[in-house]
Amino acid sequence: MAKKHISPLRSRDSFRRKPGRKPPRSVTLIVCEGEKTEPFYFEALRRHYGLSNAEIVIADNTRGSAPVSVVEFAERKARNESSYDRIFCVFDRDAHENFERARQQIRDLAEKKRRPLPIAEIISIPCFELWILLHFERSDAAFENCVAVVRRIRGKHLPGYSKSDDFIMNALLPRLDDAMANAEWLERRAMANEWNPYTSAHRLVRHMKTESERKNESVADS
Repeated sequence: MAKKHISPLRSRDSFRRKPGRKPPRSVTLIVCEGEKTEPFYFEALRRHYGLSNAEIVIADNTRGSAPVSVVEFAERKARNESSYDRIFCVFDRDAHENFERARQQIRDLAEKKRRPLPIAEIISIPCFELWILLHFERSDAAFENCVAVVRRIRGKHLPGYSKSDDFIMNALLPRLDDAMANAEWLERRAMANEWNPYTSAHRLVRHMKTESERKNESVADS
């Protein structure tokens, strides 16, 4: 029988089931670039999937919007609190000069021989608004920058779209399955398109959906 994987950030004692107690819940940390579309989106999605803010922690990033700052904040929070089973760093390519350096930092943290972190990147090229666009259409046309993506969203789908407007979720949630399918289609074409456009946001959404299903199964079995 394969051994059950235990997060390096949680002690073995915390996984021992005590009489009359449920198994410990999984805790996911999400760190985004700042107070923009991403935190609003994933907060709304957390509520949609019926997950608590103790199960899905969307951190208030105080280190800045640069990709490297996102990774550094996530690492510091994980090392200090030692309670996360999964960690996702959400950032854009856009015009950031340290985009690739941040990706390498994540790989290094995940592959450390001592105390590796269960950390992964969630990236978008050119920006997270591409994931928003995929709720409405399937396209692999390259975008020069984020302004072009927002212009496409406002021109064809959401005239009043704003980066910090969480009410857009009313329009997006019914199209979530379409966005997932479109992102997976785009992922298969990414290399041929030289990774523009590209997003891995669907991987985090799938993780949240899986955590919700696991939670519901646990409640049903209790």
